[in-house]
Amino acid sequence: MIRDRFIKINETFFRRFIKNNPGKEKIFENEGIVNILSPGRINIIGEHTDYNQGYSLPIAINKYIFLAVMRNGSDNVNIYNIGYDQYHSFALDEIVFDKNIKWPNYIKGILKEYVKSGVILSGFDLVIDSNLVSGSGLSSSAALLTGIALSFERISKLNNSREDIIEFCHSAENDFIGVNNGYLDHFAVVYGKKKNSLFIDFKKLSYEYVPLNLKDYIFLVIDSKEERYLPDTEYNIRREECLDALEKIKQLNSSNKYISLSDIDLPLLNNLKDNMGEKIYRRARHVITENQRVLKIKDYLIEDKIEKIGSLLLDSHKSLSGNYEVSTEKLDFIVNACKEIDGVDGIRLMGAGFGGCLLSIVKRSRVDSISKILKELYHNEFGLEPGFIECLSSDGCKQVQGG
Repeated sequence: MIRDRFIKINETFFRRFIKNNPGKEKIFENEGIVNILSPGRINIIGEHTDYNQGYSLPIAINKYIFLAVMRNGSDNVNIYNIGYDQYHSFALDEIVFDKNIKWPNYIKGILKEYVKSGVILSGFDLVIDSNLVSGSGLSSSAALLTGIALSFERISKLNNSREDIIEFCHSAENDFIGVNNGYLDHFAVVYGKKKNSLFIDFKKLSYEYVPLNLKDYIFLVIDSKEERYLPDTEYNIRREECLDALEKIKQLNSSNKYISLSDIDLPLLNNLKDNMGEKIYRRARHVITENQRVLKIKDYLIEDKIEKIGSLLLDSHKSLSGNYEVSTEKLDFIVNACKEIDGVDGIRLMGAGFGGCLLSIVKRSRVDSISKILKELYHNEFGLEPGFIECLSSDGCKQVQGG
């Protein structure tokens, strides 16, 4: 059974890599097994801009999904997920969406993309483990999709480009999983680079590395413990509202030159406000002002002025909560509490919203006191204890030694 074949190997990895050496890649070797390390990501700024052809500034982080995979000579895929303690198997000629158990659909979705590209599938055994919190805005889904794609590339000796892998992951998440996601998460997981942020222009699908010098600051991710599964939220509705806003602007301006909301400037939007409808005006305003914040923070990082970005994170949250309406009572509570805590320079919800995590930039020396204060405040209000994750930058998804 796959659990018996791989559990000892995976526990060895977990002990050496995750528990004893956080942030360091202590790699074990085992003949015949391909080992893939796929990072999560945080997005410094630029939320809900990717599918509007705007800008974002993410980094890959040192929290990972680990995959150990090998061919099994059959027509079946056998998976053991240690985090869920679940075993799942399916035949390659029966790749269908499963409504009852969600996580295997990500593996199936990627395989569907390879089938569409003309690849003949062969069976494999797979173990998945992780120290990446799922359902929290750290892009565990993109890490899993990318990790599966690279695993399959290696065991099948394929040679698709990183751009191809991003397209496979994007299509799988949109077409098979049912989340109308943009390219941000997959770009960050594939192209991440240590000590750098990744400035992405989604209109051109281009990127450039921007140096990241945190000095005496650190990115502290705060897990609200408010879980969400994107297909069950209004995420897809927000995308539709952005399209509605764009069509309204084109109609009011008698122009077809605008391809996305990122082509619109704020003065034009404000001139059309009274004729747009309040809701789609606010959706468009978030996208336009968020793009401006990305460009400002990019400049600050290039100028080595990390201390200036905190206020823009707060501005971003205000817009995400008020204009885009993807925050929650719990997320807003944490943001408002952090405004009064010494050592927190800025904070905002991260990822799609509707629960999950927040991204804060804090003084390293104040992490313990910030965590202690927030734990007490949050528990008193909601009876929950938030989680805290200190994030370092990381390289993107890659094969590690031993396979």
